[in-house]
Amino acid sequence: MRRLAILCWIGLVAISCSSGVGKPVRELKVVPAADGVQRFQVTAHSFWFEPNRIVVKAGVPVEMKIKNGGPFIPHNLTCVAPQAAIQVDAGLGLFWDGETAHFTPSTPGEYPFFCDKDGHSKKGMTGTIVVVP
Repeated sequence: MRRLAILCWIGLVAISCSSGVGKPVRELKVVPAADGVQRFQVTAHSFWFEPNRIVVKAGVPVEMKIKNGGPFIPHNLTCVAPQAAIQVDAGLGLFWDGETAHFTPSTPGEYPFFCDKDGHSKKGMTGTIVVVP
């Protein structure tokens, strides 16, 4: 029984450490709510974001909830695009921690986001915020 528990634990660790390199694009086209705010959630997995391509409208406020999808690895979502009025630096601790970022994108374009923890972005933990007119 103990051996089975150890094998299950090893399997869970292996799954949680899978790379995001080569993961398919998961696009979300955000529709503003009745109050005019573009709301959505991004989940930080090990080591990818879901969704990893987010389409929002310029000039419309955004409320982005960022959640850590796992209990054991801290993450971060960083997107610095001052030309588009986007400044997100949300640290995500252990045990399904979460943060909320607010911004109003000003300039159409594509702006990368990534996890800046321990080389996670090199493992595929990246994405794009697409701002459309």
